[in-house]
Amino acid sequence: LQGVQSNTTDTSAEADAAPPKPIALVERIILLDPLGATPMTGRPGASHRFINLEQEYEPILKELMGPDGSPLADDKDLRASITAHAANLALAKDALAMLPHTSSALITTPDAAANLMKTSFEPNEATGSDSFFGIGGIVTTRRKKNPLLHNLLTDKPVFSSSLPMARAPTNSGREPTVGASGGSTLLKKGMPLRVFPHPRENPWVPPKPGSPRLRLTDKCIDLPRLVHLIEDSFGRKLDVDDYLNRVNENLAGVIIAGEYEGGAILTWEKPEGLDDHTAYEQGRYVPYLDKFAVLRKSQGSGGCADIVFNAMVRGCLPDGVSWRSRKDNPVNKWYFERSLGTSKLSGCNWTMFWTTPNLDNQSPILRDYESVCRGVEPSWADNKHILD
Repeated sequence: LQGVQSNTTDTSAEADAAPPKPIALVERIILLDPLGATPMTGRPGASHRFINLEQEYEPILKELMGPDGSPLADDKDLRASITAHAANLALAKDALAMLPHTSSALITTPDAAANLMKTSFEPNEATGSDSFFGIGGIVTTRRKKNPLLHNLLTDKPVFSSSLPMARAPTNSGREPTVGASGGSTLLKKGMPLRVFPHPRENPWVPPKPGSPRLRLTDKCIDLPRLVHLIEDSFGRKLDVDDYLNRVNENLAGVIIAGEYEGGAILTWEKPEGLDDHTAYEQGRYVPYLDKFAVLRKSQGSGGCADIVFNAMVRGCLPDGVSWRSRKDNPVNKWYFERSLGTSKLSGCNWTMFWTTPNLDNQSPILRDYESVCRGVEPSWADNKHILD
């Protein structure tokens, strides 16, 4: 907000040139609508928890309204609701455009803001028909989080946007009306996202041996800034030559958030004992997250890690990806929450993670994942990887 008080009788050049002094700072915008959060198309009842406007505004708007600007729905009431959701999204974007980059907007329901949501009821799985009290089961209650208070205190969504849908229940407390999604959506100006190659133009699939492929030395990638990102995030010096020799011929893709504030490097790895042609012909190349990095100044705020992770698992490799982390890595809690499976590998200091659905302990895919996670050689200049 800019001050409107001024001395109208002062016509000096100095007075005309002086900018008005701000009288207040707007850090949060709250949009209250019974329809609730911005819905995710194709997922009934699900809503966006966080929207990076710089990256997601146009795609989400097209999903809601279609290329011609008309709601993508046949039902009259649903069309009206979708139009309202799109209007809320546009209003939040336009309002944030006038505010500092650190400002955010929250779309939620009046009931959620007033903390009038119903308390959730959950059966206690430890009890049953033979319980000590002779009742069929014990029901426990858990109060829903207030999205308004949570956002004001943390500037984050109630549930992280990179959590799997099953681990982020809706924050709605009543049956939604037609077109309502419940929950809450946090919106920020965010940061641009660059993905090489772009999955819509060149889907991420293992390349045929000998065919052209992306390399970290290509002009589209600023290698010095990428190396700085990795070294700042990990707090270790990278042996750049050794790293390029290892990944340049099997690079799957690179994800860059903002001005190299966060990023991911992914590769196609061969299980032990396979050559390039065999791995390609048998479809056994393993999608492997080789580096996941966020600048230290950007860690824990701004959603940078969520933005990169979502781009990886939703846009680039929706069928699954694997990676490893030291067993004592404090980031593992974050990985555990976002993976669909984990395994502490025996005889070494690695924990393996994957997002590939429906893998059991006897899956040959899982054995290939383990082979890769055990076999990849680190490329740190300090040689501390020997301890791993």
